[in-house]
Amino acid sequence: MVFERAFAQQALCSPSRTSMLTSRRPDTTRITRIGTYWRDLGGDFTTLPQYFKNNGYMTVGGGKLFHGGPSSNHNDPISWSKGYHTAAEDPDDKQHSWRAFTADELAAAPLRDTRETDHMIKQLKMYSRNASEGVQPLFLALGIHKPHLPSFFPEEFLKYYPEEDVDLPYNMHCPQGMPESAWHKPEVTQYADCLPEAVGVPDFGEINATLPVSKIKELRRAYYASISYIDYEFGRMLEKLVEYNLFDKTIIVFWSDHGWQMGEHAGWSKLVNFEIGTRAPLMIYVPGLTDDGGMRTNKKVEFVDLFPTLAELAGLDPIPTCPEYSNDVDLCTEGVSMVPLFADPDSAAWKEAVFWQHPRGPVVDDIPENMGYSIYTDQYHYIEWVKIRRLGGHAYEPDWSEQIDFPELYLVGSDVQENVNVYDQPEYADVIKELSGRLHVGWIAELPTYR
Repeated sequence: MVFERAFAQQALCSPSRTSMLTSRRPDTTRITRIGTYWRDLGGDFTTLPQYFKNNGYMTVGGGKLFHGGPSSNHNDPISWSKGYHTAAEDPDDKQHSWRAFTADELAAAPLRDTRETDHMIKQLKMYSRNASEGVQPLFLALGIHKPHLPSFFPEEFLKYYPEEDVDLPYNMHCPQGMPESAWHKPEVTQYADCLPEAVGVPDFGEINATLPVSKIKELRRAYYASISYIDYEFGRMLEKLVEYNLFDKTIIVFWSDHGWQMGEHAGWSKLVNFEIGTRAPLMIYVPGLTDDGGMRTNKKVEFVDLFPTLAELAGLDPIPTCPEYSNDVDLCTEGVSMVPLFADPDSAAWKEAVFWQHPRGPVVDDIPENMGYSIYTDQYHYIEWVKIRRLGGHAYEPDWSEQIDFPELYLVGSDVQENVNVYDQPEYADVIKELSGRLHVGWIAELPTYR
């Protein structure tokens, strides 16, 4: 099943991964940046692999599933049946935003994602017999780091993308009427080859300053090649599932933690509330359910929906819906199982809106000063930028009465690229009033009617 409109809860690695793996949104996990641990700030939440472990599964993992280091107390040891594997990083001197490695270079020093995949293939082989014979079920997670910056990949993958065929972004400038809060400095500017003086654009990194066409195509080509490289690594794992007689017994999930701007809206990063920053790949294969292939849904889903979906598909006890405040609840979901969409991909009963957010301004005692909140429907994307009210300790809530910038309203039914902010056009006053009310109430009022 291909989920054509799957969205992260925040366009940043650690908050997004924490939300997916705990099925809680960033205001509950209290993780809105990198370097803080949800069990310290949000609550002692049961994670997706931990839930399977608690239900008798062997849980093994490697690579980037949780955000590593202090963001997860080094990959959340309680979630795994055995030590989590992390391969050494590829050398990065911040000189090059991308690099294509020769076969000789890779023979001497394989890239991290290749080494990570090699290790997880060995793990799969080690536990495949018990899993195949029903002795102990297996939950295996491979987290591939790329296409994260810098784009490192074997040079052979460039051949799939001839320079003359590389496209340009469909919208190379910021939306008309965009508030300043919506913008974020391009992440590629941390690399020497993308500094203003290197690209010949003195104001690159400022709002609406974009790169020369030649540099745009160069970066997009490298990104595409990096994507093909990680597809190849994922394909190696799929081949081993077939070889070890597990393919027709295994639920397979392919997902990414957030979207990415490759020159769209003059951006070269995530860290935004635009749809392109939060929309990400999600595909699920279920033996006996998706075998015919070609299953797709255009219904909007969120990454908080994945945990309850996998629990149901595996025949485990369903994950209960969280109350409005759930920091003292170890197991619940702020999403909903997507299993009904496998039976009816066009279900009229599915939720009509999804939500995401992103902080702005300084962070003091792990609480951001401001937050941009999004509600996204089939017709509209509405965003409010507001102050955060501190409630004591690590608790906080949005102060809807104190807006730090003007709102955004994009008519995504017709302006799918989000090129024009129409918040100030009088004919949309009633639309804004309705969407603002729904945004303030939040996710719990938008769950499907059949949950």
